[in-house]
Amino acid sequence: MSKRDNKDNELGKLLKQESWDADSNEWFTHRVMHKLPVKKNNSALHLAWMCYIAAALVCVGYWVWSLVFNDNTVITVRDIIYFVIAIAVTVMLALSPIVAMFRHE
Repeated sequence: MSKRDNKDNELGKLLKQESWDADSNEWFTHRVMHKLPVKKNNSALHLAWMCYIAAALVCVGYWVWSLVFNDNTVITVRDIIYFVIAIAVTVMLALSPIVAMFRHE
């Protein structure tokens, strides 16, 4: 069953009769295409995800090395600095997806 009744058909005919004819303007398509929104480039997003995954792997690797292979009988200033930097990077890596999720809403 068609959803169009006689009034819809009459209105369609009237609009076709009274509408303007399109002229041959070569710049029409060019102007319309420039007014459309720009297509998003996802290569930067893919690069960001690859960098995020690489940073997470380096962070996990450091913590495994630190807990398994590091000699914890002697703690130096360098060890403290490395631990502080590792904690800061781990916190940033853990919180960045949460911040990005709230930013896009």
